[in-house]
Amino acid sequence: MDDHAHAEAFAEETSSPSVAGAHWLTDLLAILSAGLICGVLTAMFAISAAALLFASVLSAHITLAIGICLLGTIVLSVVIALFSSCPGMLSVTQEVTVVTLAVIAASIHGTMFAAHSEAEILATIIVMIGLATTVTGAALLAMGVFRLGRLIRFIPYPVLAGFLAGMGWLIVSGAMAVILGTPLSAQTLPTLFETANLIKWLPAVAFALVVDLAARRSGSPMVLPLAIAAFLVVFHVAVWMLGLPMAELQGQGWFFAPAQGGSITLPFHGNPLAQADWTAIWSELPKISALLAISGAALLFASSGIELSVRRDVDLDRELRAAGLANVLAGAGGGAAGFQGLGLTILAHHLGASYRITGLLVAAVCIAILLYGATLLSFIPIPLFGGLLLWIGGGLLYQWLIGIYAKISRREYLIVLLIVALIINVGLLEGVLVGVFAAAALFVLEYARVEVVKYAISGETCQSRVEHHPDDQAYLRKNGSKIQVLRLQGFIFFGSGQQVYHRARRCFETSDVRFLVLDCRDVTGFDSSAIQSLTRICGMVREKDGRLIVSGLKPALSQRLNRLNLGGMHASAVLHFDETDQAVAWCEDCLLHEWKNRPCTQHTQRFADRLAHDLDDPHAFGAMRPYLEKITYKTQNRIINQGEGGTDIYFIESGFVRVQLETRNEQPVHLRTLGPGTTVGEMSFFLQRARTASAIAETDAVLWRLSHHDLLQIARSQPELAHALNSHFIRTIAERLDQSNALVRSLID
Repeated sequence: MDDHAHAEAFAEETSSPSVAGAHWLTDLLAILSAGLICGVLTAMFAISAAALLFASVLSAHITLAIGICLLGTIVLSVVIALFSSCPGMLSVTQEVTVVTLAVIAASIHGTMFAAHSEAEILATIIVMIGLATTVTGAALLAMGVFRLGRLIRFIPYPVLAGFLAGMGWLIVSGAMAVILGTPLSAQTLPTLFETANLIKWLPAVAFALVVDLAARRSGSPMVLPLAIAAFLVVFHVAVWMLGLPMAELQGQGWFFAPAQGGSITLPFHGNPLAQADWTAIWSELPKISALLAISGAALLFASSGIELSVRRDVDLDRELRAAGLANVLAGAGGGAAGFQGLGLTILAHHLGASYRITGLLVAAVCIAILLYGATLLSFIPIPLFGGLLLWIGGGLLYQWLIGIYAKISRREYLIVLLIVALIINVGLLEGVLVGVFAAAALFVLEYARVEVVKYAISGETCQSRVEHHPDDQAYLRKNGSKIQVLRLQGFIFFGSGQQVYHRARRCFETSDVRFLVLDCRDVTGFDSSAIQSLTRICGMVREKDGRLIVSGLKPALSQRLNRLNLGGMHASAVLHFDETDQAVAWCEDCLLHEWKNRPCTQHTQRFADRLAHDLDDPHAFGAMRPYLEKITYKTQNRIINQGEGGTDIYFIESGFVRVQLETRNEQPVHLRTLGPGTTVGEMSFFLQRARTASAIAETDAVLWRLSHHDLLQIARSQPELAHALNSHFIRTIAERLDQSNALVRSLID
């Protein structure tokens, strides 16, 4: 059964009221279950991020951090669910953004700790989080409005890998700080193996490993919900069997202590704007700017991953606009930054709830937890939050520090290690900035090693599209080494400019070059140091009494080259042509004009003499004259029209004829220019097919026409003359083919 039959059968099935009702009920159950499951997971991820946001020194204010992250998650879930390009898109306050906010919060705390009250420090941090989220949202919104979703393509891959691996380490470090209650550092590392700490972080590590292993093997989206439920059951059963009081466990750091009044603190409570220290916030602007880049890159990565995973097109610019608007609104209320969630969205689609209402249900669950769930938090063990963070951070570390080892070069991997080491020992912003500079330096180094000369070819094989008399053609092939063409490519700067200079000097040292053509059609740009290299080439060419020709240069680059004037004193030695073929044709004309006692100027001035020479028969013209028709064409007159029947062949006595391939939507393609002593139309003449190209008079021209019917008449009455004509035509075609083959061979070699 084909797709059309399947579609008809499906339409018939769903047209039944009972079937339609069953589908509706199934979808409703899927939406409700997905909304509940994803809502609880989203809330737990937000709470885990909150534990990361106020780790160690600010952990006493965990309910405030939970309010910040849950508020941001609620706004993100509603706005992105409504405006995303992919129905069923879920979002959450992300760890990669929260860890940056945590670094800034810790920095503000360290700066203000000695001279400000705790209330002022908290107010400053709250305002900073809201401002950073709002600015991030405005930047994402602007990127979406200006359709900059493809910017992800311009961020060096090693920098992104190093940043994500560094994020993984910061999340792992933050997870250990959440579990132990103190920051993880070289000084606190030995305390990990103390019994009191060992029994805290081992269950978290075990949970992360079990979840990761089960998720990799089964691939089921239900692994994480089931693992969380199992951990809660086992943990509380163990507490019940051991008879441990809840207050004692809270005091030992196994559970969060419930907030006063049993409620979660909202960030806008108490007007923090009035107590904030704006000087401390302005000093953190460089790190806030890093948050912009982090959020934009991570969002685009997540959206691309969702597109691949759910097999549905995602409009990156629309996702940027949706996330931008959501963060602006979340930041206005003091919420933390976030964006589309890869894992949660995939889970919702696997549960069959790829609808916008799913995101609204997730927001409703988070609102319920925000309003009524503070007491419930005191029953969720801290190792569970730490285990979730360890799973996320460990996954990032494995993927971007170990998994990419075989996918990138050793130099690029060293950049990844450098970024991670700097993030661990110095700071996030410093690591990213050094990574960008290191990637740029590596790019310059690698690009300088690329051969800027795409190929070098002499005039022996690279002849112009102007077809001369056979004598002239033979002379040009013999003296073609005097013309050297260097086809350049890419961006020419100080390193590659030296390559061009040394290659040009080698041309003049190893052969009798007089004309050096720099084919710049593939050149994308050059810097001032490349101009100095060209100036040196000009001086060298002038010393050798040669000529330097630049061809195919883009108009903007040509104007810049003219402004720089190549050193001024050598400007007269440089010629400019739009096309390389024009440059080579000019060089060929120079060689032909310098040829003393040029044979074709003596015995082929008249068509009769030329025909006698080509056919090796002094009476050829007289024998053919009854069959030939002399025609004069003015400039731009059409001689042959592409697509018409090919029944005539033309001998060119004087002037030039342009052969071109005409297309429907583009400019005609110049194939060849034919001069005196050549023929045009022989291919279609012999194959008896429609003309494959057009022929137009470039100048006033005189041609002699021979029809196919007249050639048959010659073959019947004068077979020897017909044989000579056929041999001449075959030789002409063979020479053109040989020239093309020689050019291909030279390019391959």
